[in-house]
Amino acid sequence: SSDLNVDIQRQLPHGIQLNVGYNGAKGTRLDTERALVAGGQPFTYESSEGNSILHAASVRVRKRMAKGLGLSAVYVFSKSLDDASSIGLGGVTVVQNPYDLPAERSLSSFDQTHKLTGTWMYDLPFGDGKRFLTRGPLSHVLDGWQWSGDFTIGSGFYFTPRVLGATLDISRGTSGSLRANTVEGEAISLSNPTTAEWFNTAAFCGPSATCVNPAGSIYGNAGKNTIEGPSQVTFDMSLSKTITIKESRALELRLQGTNIFNTAYFSSINTTVNSQTFGQVVGVGNMRRVTMVARFRF
Repeated sequence: SSDLNVDIQRQLPHGIQLNVGYNGAKGTRLDTERALVAGGQPFTYESSEGNSILHAASVRVRKRMAKGLGLSAVYVFSKSLDDASSIGLGGVTVVQNPYDLPAERSLSSFDQTHKLTGTWMYDLPFGDGKRFLTRGPLSHVLDGWQWSGDFTIGSGFYFTPRVLGATLDISRGTSGSLRANTVEGEAISLSNPTTAEWFNTAAFCGPSATCVNPAGSIYGNAGKNTIEGPSQVTFDMSLSKTITIKESRALELRLQGTNIFNTAYFSSINTTVNSQTFGQVVGVGNMRRVTMVARFRF
């Protein structure tokens, strides 16, 4: 494997640092698995014939903590391709056609075209020496609180339209390696996807006498990872304060929330054409959770 990294850094006014970078990676001799039959006996053949390539451009902005405010954000625009069996998300994928490895080349299962992440810290402007409420009982209550958080905004991962329990797969001792056929003239994406139909299920069908691809092959002509999954938007936040009681003793107070806006992240969709839930959202990430923590250090 080989890697190439380029990073250009520029110091901007007001304590802001800007980085623009590129990352390229090429993988070779990656694992592949083929399901074969010899002498009437099925077996799996493992080899190191897979390849991968990644291109990623990034922009990073960081503002050092000053005047009670610190920020950082990273945007990555990337594309990863491979024909390997076991890199990225999920488990090992057996090659559909053991004699046609190039047909496995596709977007990687972990490919995410756009991803924006960031963090912030902000000392609330209340209390002694701050802009507001510099005196009085309320000043002591609100003094020393810090608001912090992080966020992730990303485009969806990709999924493969496949067939489970196909006779072709069973005869060679595997299941799930056979992909679907595409239906000509049918777009994969929907303008208004729902949890009941995230993509156009009419765009795929299981290889059969009534669903034949133009090449007349027993193998599905749909590519790996051709269905874009749901995007992700998540914000986590916290309010915290440390009250010093003595030199070696302090009380830490924290109110923290994950997925604070309670945005549903649909983490998985069913892309098995012969499933009753084909096309439906079948997994969701954690919803909002708020916790209060008090810790005494001594």
